[in-house]
Amino acid sequence: MPSHRFTVGQVVRLVTTRGLSPAAARTYTVAAPMPAYHNSPQYRLWNAELHQERVAQERDLEAVDLK
Repeated sequence: MPSHRFTVGQVVRLVTTRGLSPAAARTYTVAAPMPAYHNSPQYRLWNAELHQERVAQERDLEAVDLK
């Protein structure tokens, strides 16, 4: 089973927005790790500003540098 690369509280960005509504958030905070799907770890994500929650696979995410 692959390990998770991102941690709870980390800010991530969706790599692809294909198929998403134009109103969908692009950055999220990792809320919880989830079991892998097709050998890719998944995460429950939350965007507080837009009150949006989603689940995404790790391969569809990249870390956001908040410096």
